[in-house]
Amino acid sequence: MKKLTSPFTLIKKSLEIFTKKENFLFLIKIYLPVAVLSLISLAFINIPFLSKTLDASLGNAVNIVVGIIFLVFSVFMSIAGIMAVIRIIDGKNLRVEGVYKEAFSKFGIFFLLTITIYLINLLGLVLLIVPFVLVVIWFAFSKFVMVDKGVGIKVSLLESKGMVKGIFWQVLGRLIIFGLFWFFSQMVLSVLPFGIGTVIYGLCGGLFVIPSFLLYREING
Repeated sequence: MKKLTSPFTLIKKSLEIFTKKENFLFLIKIYLPVAVLSLISLAFINIPFLSKTLDASLGNAVNIVVGIIFLVFSVFMSIAGIMAVIRIIDGKNLRVEGVYKEAFSKFGIFFLLTITIYLINLLGLVLLIVPFVLVVIWFAFSKFVMVDKGVGIKVSLLESKGMVKGIFWQVLGRLIIFGLFWFFSQMVLSVLPFGIGTVIYGLCGGLFVIPSFLLYREING
């Protein structure tokens, strides 16, 4: 059985990659829309006038529309973040415009993959915790496969499942550590006043993509 790199080593390497000046500035620019959205949300929550206006004007229909917009935005930032990390790891041109343009061109199929994974995970959850954990780990790398190799939904899912064969528990353990890294980073930032931590967390989104992508490349290599 293949022995994978320690999750802590992968996180350390991710921090080194993220804090390199050109990579840091590139990823901050990529995730800038997330920070802007966070600032807008904080304004509506913390400014009394805006908060009252929001409460008075939002009906169910508007809430649904806002939810759909947020979903589309989240998926777009997900694919843009993966593309940005790939460019950094592969030493490609670090142009924000190029990433956004490519993300727009592949958004449709990536959105369908995201919905497919969500439905599969939901089915696994309905079937109890063991099937849920299985499908989450099986398809954990499917988004990376699609963006990295330019393949379709079925191939992305099958390749991701094939990648974890024989190393399921190693992958599970590493993804748990990565999740804890994400969780505690969020907790630390949450203590900053005026919601500043939320904005910083949004800007640092790329940092939390890199460990899983490095693991994907190690397994896939």
